[in-house]
Amino acid sequence: MRFKSLHLIVVLLLLLTQNSIAKEYKWSNKLTFLGFLKKYHIPKKIYYNMDREDRELIQEIHAGQSYSILRKKGRIDTINIPISDELMLQIKKNKKEWRAKYVPIPYKLIEKTISIRLKSNDFKKDLYKATKTWYYGKELEEVYSKTIPFKKMKKGDRVIIFYTQKYRHKKAYSSPRIDACMIEINKKPFYGFRMENDKYYDSLGKQYKRAYIYTSKFIRPIPNLKRISSYFTQRRYHPILHRYRAHLGIDYAARYGSRIVASSKGEVIFRGWRGGYGRVVKIRHKNNIVTIYAHMSRFAKGINVGTHVSQGQTIGYVGSSGRSTGPHCHFGLYKNGRAVNPGIYVHKKVKKIIKLKGNEYKKLRKLVVHYRPQFKEVKNRKNSIVKEQSSRCLNCFKKLPKRD
Repeated sequence: MRFKSLHLIVVLLLLLTQNSIAKEYKWSNKLTFLGFLKKYHIPKKIYYNMDREDRELIQEIHAGQSYSILRKKGRIDTINIPISDELMLQIKKNKKEWRAKYVPIPYKLIEKTISIRLKSNDFKKDLYKATKTWYYGKELEEVYSKTIPFKKMKKGDRVIIFYTQKYRHKKAYSSPRIDACMIEINKKPFYGFRMENDKYYDSLGKQYKRAYIYTSKFIRPIPNLKRISSYFTQRRYHPILHRYRAHLGIDYAARYGSRIVASSKGEVIFRGWRGGYGRVVKIRHKNNIVTIYAHMSRFAKGINVGTHVSQGQTIGYVGSSGRSTGPHCHFGLYKNGRAVNPGIYVHKKVKKIIKLKGNEYKKLRKLVVHYRPQFKEVKNRKNSIVKEQSSRCLNCFKKLPKRD
């Protein structure tokens, strides 16, 4: 859940020094951001001096969320409020003036390897027994989608995963990222390699179709869309403003009054005004997914909390309510409470086989050559292992010792 993830981040942000003490707090369900500033005697201009995008990010702060306050000699020095897994709002007093900015949450990237031989015919259960999490089994289903016969896997087959994990203070946080993997079915290997577009390909450049396993697919919230005015990003360093920005959703530009439709079937769990997002509708779908539709001019008739809507049903109309410079629909998508890129879920059906060509194919082949000896080394091990390794670790701050 998102709260648990942010709770862990806050705990990791707590600092202890001789003259300073950091303490963790919970965000009250009745506390607004302006009320928060008043509570700690911080000038409201901290908020009003922010631009529209930065103020809008504050809407990501939820009741029950943890934040930390660092005090020096009894006085508040720094307040850290996580906004996502990678970005936090930092409010700090420099001499006599308060300043607020979004900064990245520091972490180390450490690479690890998982390699098991199945002891049953269910690879997900065996992975769970080895790792104590269902994450890897579900992720492998998404990597390969329905392009390989998972049901034919049996005792003795092999699963190998090379992945990267974020760490802070020797504790893992956020979800691991699978970099390369191999599924063996009846002694036939199926390799998967992640490219920069976060899609997976076999060793010859054929893409594994990422047809998600969810029963309800997602469509764009604006029918006949003409333009996307802003894309999703967890954090981005602005080269001109020299600070970090984030946009946890996709903005679909449209004419004032254009229809906004439900991206997928589900239940309305919120309908009303939500700060900088203006008029908002939130819908809960299967698999712990929630979508948010913001800046509406008005709601559609019959759309209330508890209403069950079908995919494509009109739920409201485009406007610029809240803090908005023009008519558009801000579309956010959350899985297990975390903001994810809606573009991953909202996609057109691919009927043809996609294969890499040119420079992209050359990049893939470099990955294949790089991982080939690593797969070979892991296959030669007799016992099932869940061990750390650092032979790749391209962007790590810390490298682990090589495997024995």
